[in-house]
Amino acid sequence: MNDDNAACCWFIMTHLDMKRFMEWLKTENAQRLKEGKAIVEPFYPYDFLKNADNSVSGDFVNIVFLKTTEADINSLVNDERNKRSRIRLKHYLDTNGHVATVPDRMMQDFLEACLKQRGQYEIVPPISSIEAKDKVRITSGPFAGNEATVERVQLSHGTIHLELSVELVSGVMNIRMCDVDRNKVTIINRDSADAIRTDFIEYTQNHLLLILKHRVNREEDAIINRRDADMLTRLYRYRNHEVKNEAARSHFLALMLICAHLCRYTADEKLLRNQIQGLLSDINQRRQSKIATDARAYLWIALYISTQDPVYRDAAKQYVRDCQPKSAKLRSFVSLIRTGRKV
Repeated sequence: MNDDNAACCWFIMTHLDMKRFMEWLKTENAQRLKEGKAIVEPFYPYDFLKNADNSVSGDFVNIVFLKTTEADINSLVNDERNKRSRIRLKHYLDTNGHVATVPDRMMQDFLEACLKQRGQYEIVPPISSIEAKDKVRITSGPFAGNEATVERVQLSHGTIHLELSVELVSGVMNIRMCDVDRNKVTIINRDSADAIRTDFIEYTQNHLLLILKHRVNREEDAIINRRDADMLTRLYRYRNHEVKNEAARSHFLALMLICAHLCRYTADEKLLRNQIQGLLSDINQRRQSKIATDARAYLWIALYISTQDPVYRDAAKQYVRDCQPKSAKLRSFVSLIRTGRKV
């Protein structure tokens, strides 16, 4: 793990090409995860300003905020891969010629303001992140207006080809769409820019299960690792949201602890771990009938993944044996930690 994580802050950086930079950073983060290093968390202000007046948003088109340590940011700036990529990642300098940085707490306030503008738990994945089993609505061509299920995704020469099952009145038809872009399909089982995500916990569970499976199985595919790293940073951006329902809050904290661990954010992981241990201590003082819940099992699972303490793993396994929970996802998480492999 990265012991310097306590010194993380947000660096304001400039580059020449947004698309090229985003692809470069995905590759960089996938490599960092493979090497057991902390992910460099990006925030693109242009994402939140691109619908505004062009004269305003244009000022931010080549600016990105990166959360990492000073040593890591200097390494990225001077890395030969950066120079070969032609993105020319550089520090943004303030009026005194000093490297511009933003303290984490101040940046969190800024992120919170941006995210509230888009809706609580809002996630807008690019079309490039579409996955098998996603539900989509076809918005152009002879099948426009129909809903479909993604059966297969194929990436080829920078384009996306989809195999879809379209539910028609007379049955189901399989079709293939080539060179897919935003104008051809809309992902309908994920959030739009104007909606509030009500199934964020389930959404996060699904993706963390997939990422954990890749880690347990020591997945070496570069494209998969890039997508995993990109998804982790996207999910973890919602860590400061307030969840009022107690059971949902337990789930939420457990999932965020798993995210922090997978991202190698040591300081954040320790903070979340302390919160969860305090929550468990509070739960343990209640009547037994109030504590045999799936939420409590998720807390044990997250603590085991974070600490590798077998006490937490055994508690989660015992809960599944004794209570036979209906949740297939919970059983899947327990199956993953049964291996005892470190992730």
